[in-house]
Amino acid sequence: MADRLVRISSSPRAVPAPDWRHGAIEPMLPALLRGVIFISVLAAPFLAALLAG
Repeated sequence: MADRLVRISSSPRAVPAPDWRHGAIEPMLPALLRGVIFISVLAAPFLAALLAG
């Protein structure tokens, strides 16, 4: 009986599998998006000056 319990508890199914759909990058996406918008707003006047000549 004890041998069976050891086999059941050490089986791969006993360990919860990591959920790859919710990875570590997901919480970073809003921050990255804010960063891209911030850089775009800063660069807009310089791009406008370059295009205007």
